[in-house]
Order: sequence, then structure tokens, then C-alpha cells
Amino acid sequence: MAKITRKTPKDEVLRIAEKDLKEGCGECWHCCKYAGGYFLDEDIERIARHMKIKKEELIKDYLDEIELFNKRIHRGKMVRKRLPHGRCIFLSPKGKCSIHEIKPLHCRVGNCREHGEEISIWFALNYLVDENDPESIRQWAQYLKTHPTIEGGRIEDLVPDSEKLKKILSYEILR
Repeated sequence: MAKITRKTPKDEVLRIAEKDLKEGCGECWHCCKYAGGYFLDEDIERIARHMKIKKEELIKDYLDEIELFNKRIHRGKMVRKRLPHGRCIFLSPKGKCSIHEIKPLHCRVGNCREHGEEISIWFALNYLVDENDPESIRQWAQYLKTHPTIEGGRIEDLVPDSEKLKKILSYEILR
């Protein structure tokens, strides 16, 4: 059984995710029916080139900007029908991902199989949580009150200086 930690290299996470998907993904697209995946800057560049549109057009027409752990990030727009959730704009009416072969990293590693939760946490720790941003650390600390983490994802792992961590969590350090 593979063990995913905060320090697991991206190539290894991709290999584990691919194995999970081959062994059990029924391509139900459930993950795409309730929200769009997160797009890193390099994903936006690559997908815009593939779609033969400008990066700005992709962002304007296909992506929403959201904030997670005090970081601004894009995700696929949701097609909503008076609900707080909706299918990803890239999920075709026939139920297939229209950018499947070039989908963003978050979508490539995300799955609901054996390692799905660990991989989701790995993604957050490596691409969303910023250990140098006190507000990001405070938000991660709140998240950890109700969610599990992986090795390297404890708040003390991110800020090993206990005095500094105490000051961050008590809002003595704001920036």
C-alpha cells in the first residue's frame, strides 16, 4: 500500500492516482457533477494553448476565482440550476470531460478510490497552504479541527517554531 506524505513527489502521486483510477474508477464523473477542479497557473497556460484561446479568455469564460487557505486560485465554472453546486463547465451534457486528455493537475490526481483523501490533502498542502502566510496557517489549523491530515501536514510540521506558531494562532503575527 502506498503511503502519501506532504513530501511525496508529484510524479509518484500521479502514478498512485493513475493506479487508483485504473483499478476502480467507473467514470461516473461524480466528482465533476458537483464542482469544477482547481486550476494552477501552469494548467491555465496549457489548457488555453490546447483550446487555442488566450489565457485571459479561458479565465473569463470558463473559470471562477475562489480563495482557499488565503490563496486565490481558479476552478472550473459551475453550471448551476438554482443550487449552490453544479457540474463543471468542462463536463459535457453527455457526461464526459471535454478536456480529459489535458485536465488540470487537481483533476488528474483527484479520485474517490483508496488514496483519494490522502491525495486531496497532499494537493492542499503542496499547492494551497502557504507555510509563510500566517493567515493560511490559521485557516489550515481550523481545517484540521474537523479533517484528517497526512504525514507532514500537522500545523507543527508547517511551523516547527512553537513560539512563532503560538503567535500566529493568537493573531500576534498578522502577516
